[in-house]
Amino acid sequence: MTAAWGHAVIVESSPADQEVLAQVPEAIVLRFNVSIEKSFAQASLWGTKDRLKKLSIPESNFALEADPARLYIPLPSLAPGPYQVRYKILATDGHTTEGVIRFIISVPQ
Repeated sequence: MTAAWGHAVIVESSPADQEVLAQVPEAIVLRFNVSIEKSFAQASLWGTKDRLKKLSIPESNFALEADPARLYIPLPSLAPGPYQVRYKILATDGHTTEGVIRFIISVPQ
């Protein structure tokens, strides 16, 4: 049994962790190795020092979402700079997972 046994693990994210982007993404999209209870998902956006905003995870997205292991988190308009999206999810097996996706919006050339 490994330390991650029973916990959701990200298998794909867009943007990827540590990605440098030329423009603000519409959303953060996370895909896990197991189904998640989307109604319990939480996310917040952090800048260089403080939490900027608690992010909404609209339930209307869930009905349209065919993949129960995929989470769509809309983002607001952002200025250039470093950001983190911190998330907490509940897998359908009852285990919670917390994590961070870091990305940078580059200054236009």
